[in-house]
Amino acid sequence: MVGTGGDWRVTFRPDIPSPARIYDYLLGGKDNYPADREAAEEILTAAPDARTSALENRAFMRRAVRYLAAEAGIRQFIDIGTGLPTQGNVHEMAQIYAPEARVVYVDNDPVVLAHDRSMLHGVANTAIIEQELRRPARILADGELAKLIDFEEPAGLLLGAIMHFIADADDPAGLITRLLDGLAPGSYLVLSHGTADSRP
Repeated sequence: MVGTGGDWRVTFRPDIPSPARIYDYLLGGKDNYPADREAAEEILTAAPDARTSALENRAFMRRAVRYLAAEAGIRQFIDIGTGLPTQGNVHEMAQIYAPEARVVYVDNDPVVLAHDRSMLHGVANTAIIEQELRRPARILADGELAKLIDFEEPAGLLLGAIMHFIADADDPAGLITRLLDGLAPGSYLVLSHGTADSRP
């Protein structure tokens, strides 16, 4: 529902840029609005390699999922901050190598939720849940997640290009620890994080 007030994480606000839609624009997607494109162009002015970084991050996540499914024997994945669907989504990559792989996507952006629910309609062993990274206990206790994720078996926890949105005051290391503590031994963490290391 389009709203005129509130937070983009709660009410659909095409006039306020959202990280998922900006990322979609940087990846060459179509699910973005003028406010997102304007913000993305400002980012590109300040950091011309932002588009390359977005593309490389997606490629990294696909390689990581391929490794976990094909070589590490992981058969269940939790992708937090999944963003808008694009080619080579986690469930598509995992199920190439392990058709029985189960994937739960986690996001709180209303546009992401709508698009992902549409994409996943009728797709076996996949779900998207509406949860917030800053509330790891709620993620792990979510009933929809529990339908697909067996906490007695190792899982792949994916945090792709999301932790740089978490302020130090929100204790990012603690959030990750609480998520990992809820998973079985032998689980994997896949994390990518934006840096300015290449821009002195």
